[in-house]
Formats: sequence, structure tokens, C-alpha cells
Amino acid sequence: MGVQQNKLAYITGSSKGIGRALTELLLEEGYEVIGLSRSNDLKAENFKHITLDLADIGKVSSFEFQKTADKVLLVNNAGLVGDINPLGSVQNSDIQKVMNVNTIAPQILCNNFIKRFQNEKGSFHVLNISSGAGKSAIDSWATYCASKAALDLFSETMSSELEWAQATNWHVHSCAPGVVDTNMQEQIRSSSEEEFNRVQYFKDLKSNNELFTPQLVANKLNMVIENPEKFPETLISVRDF
Repeated sequence: MGVQQNKLAYITGSSKGIGRALTELLLEEGYEVIGLSRSNDLKAENFKHITLDLADIGKVSSFEFQKTADKVLLVNNAGLVGDINPLGSVQNSDIQKVMNVNTIAPQILCNNFIKRFQNEKGSFHVLNISSGAGKSAIDSWATYCASKAALDLFSETMSSELEWAQATNWHVHSCAPGVVDTNMQEQIRSSSEEEFNRVQYFKDLKSNNELFTPQLVANKLNMVIENPEKFPETLISVRDF
């Protein structure tokens, strides 16, 4: 019988949606989980919550990855779609907030994660939660699309650099989770036709029960987490496996 690994996951946006479902699943899988979010109501053995507002880049920059394990995972899951409106009707402050949460904060956390663990033994995995919106233009989602496209290319570059450094104990993925039944989808469906010309499409997905559950997505993500070598491409989608 092999020696049992101790496993640690840092997860942003752990309080709800995909982040909450993945947190609960990894706890069942024997992970210690450190949740990073603005709020929390989860109480569980081996779970620790740290209050962190990812829109506050100063606080994100000062966050330190202190605890380690044989296997350490960083999941940049937190995200927001922002103000759903065509450009010209969006507040500049909203553009900044979306980019901070979806792009700048994950990049800083990845940078600090590598800085902290790059010379340590063990297994290290960065899993960024992207979106199909990062691969196609969607009216009224300009900043959201741009933020996820940036996260994808950042992830590919990070993966390339780790390969260059011959860091064979590191894995990087940026995964599009599909259309998931979360608070973000509620916000999208509450838009008017004037604000968002595809709102009916998303209403139909809900009424036709075509949304993925957070639990289904968490199970798919866990397939990547448990067997990262089976997913050689950095950019992946839960629709493909």
C-alpha cells in the first residue's frame, strides 16, 4: 500500500456556485481546503475560510500562500459578468472591477503561488475557471469576454513557462465550465432585451433544464484534478469530457 498524500486546495469564490460545490467535493476527497471569498457560511472539518475581496488588488497582492502539502491545488474560480450592457452604457468602474476579479486577481495569485512553491517538492496544480465567452464575442459582455480571453492566454503562457523550466511536477489548466445554474445565470436572465440581445436564449436554457449543475461541473473538474496528465492541453472544456 502506498503512502497516503496530504492534499491542500486554495479555492477562490468558495462560498457559492461552482466554488462551493468543488469545496464540498474536495473535502469529501480528503483535501484540506482554504476558501478565499468575501463571505462564508460553510463550517466543516478541514475547511478554513479567509476573507478576501478579489476586487481589492492591494489585498490580493498581500495574500500569502503559507501552508503546503504533498499535493497543492490553486483554483481561481471567483468571477463576475459585470454590468450587462453595450459599451457606452457601462460604468468605467464596472470595467475595472470585472478585470480585477476575473483577470488581475487570478494572475497575481498565480504569480505568488509559483513564487511560493516553485522550489518545493510535491505536486502543484493551477486550475483557472474560464468561459466559452473568452473564445467568442458576445454583445453586452465585452469586458467579461475580454477578461476570460486574457485568463486563457495567461494560462497558456504560464504552462509554457513551466514546461520551459522543466517543472514536470506542475500542471496548469484553464477550464470552461459550460452554462451553469448559478447566481450569475440569474443575473443574466434578469436583463432586458434592450440591455442584452441574447437574453431569451439563456431563459430558454433554464426553462428547458439545459443548465449544468454546480455539482456536475465540480465532478468534471475533479477528473482533471485527480488525473491532470490525462488532459495535456491547457485550455479545456467540461463539454468535451
